[in-house]
Amino acid sequence: MKTMNFSKLALAAGLVGLCLFQTSCSSEVKEDIALNSETLTAAVNYPDPPLTWQEHWFEHNQLVQRVFFDDHLALYFDDDVDTAVTWPNTFLSDVWEYVKSNYGSFGDDPRLFTILHTGKYSGGHPSTYFDSSHDYRNVIDCGPYTWTDETPTGGINMLVHEVGHIVEIASKGVKSSPAWDIWKDSKWAEIFIYDVYKNLGKDDFAQEVYDDLMNKYDNFPRQNTQWFKDWFYPIYSQYGEGAVLNNFFELLAAHFPKNASGTEYSRRMNWGEFVHFWSGAAGTDLKPLAQNAFGWSTEWENQWVQAKSTFNQITY
Repeated sequence: MKTMNFSKLALAAGLVGLCLFQTSCSSEVKEDIALNSETLTAAVNYPDPPLTWQEHWFEHNQLVQRVFFDDHLALYFDDDVDTAVTWPNTFLSDVWEYVKSNYGSFGDDPRLFTILHTGKYSGGHPSTYFDSSHDYRNVIDCGPYTWTDETPTGGINMLVHEVGHIVEIASKGVKSSPAWDIWKDSKWAEIFIYDVYKNLGKDDFAQEVYDDLMNKYDNFPRQNTQWFKDWFYPIYSQYGEGAVLNNFFELLAAHFPKNASGTEYSRRMNWGEFVHFWSGAAGTDLKPLAQNAFGWSTEWENQWVQAKSTFNQITY
């Protein structure tokens, strides 16, 4: 058992319930809460993560070994990962600590469970505390790298990408991603990765990602769309950086339709709703930005007008 000190936001969100509220991946698949209190420290006992963990999902069936844990991370290797690789210990712990400080808690267990394989599987996948498939843990499970190269292209981007999916599909105590059909897999992860690097002081990594994404084009929602350059980076850089990213999920949790128990979103959002919610997160009308980034149609205009009526508590 360990006594843990949480950051003030993560602890407050987890203990007093202030939050109401699941790539490239392989084919597997705020309103701002202002906590301006002093740093909160609590003696909360959590069991040590198990020494081994038997995989039982998809084609994964290995018994992986725990190689490190602290208050924020439980790290497991399969038998082919070089145990001399230790940079994930601090890096992933710092990533998850930052995630909790910006987005709040993700269930009762404060740790990110990370499984690394070497030379296996085509990519990575996440799972969350909502899901029995991975024993109700927040998990990233990644396979194709040796992990000896501590660089974005050596596997770090993939790891942070999968963490971004946990934020996307399990923030604020609500399961699922209403924006999945819009940003797919995953334009959200790109700005998330950039923000994580910035907040961890990984300026070289952030610059590398920035340079790459400013020249990246996608074919959705139209040919030659530049999601990062024309949509996410302007929102991020002009309207609050990590705070505006969190605001979007706060607004979803507060206003977007959920199931009867309030624990899962009941549908996907449309383009008009997407722009309306991001406008609320930024505190300004982002329709002109969306028109420039994505184009605009009569259908989207109708959705936009309806979204402003349906979700009229979101103002800007």
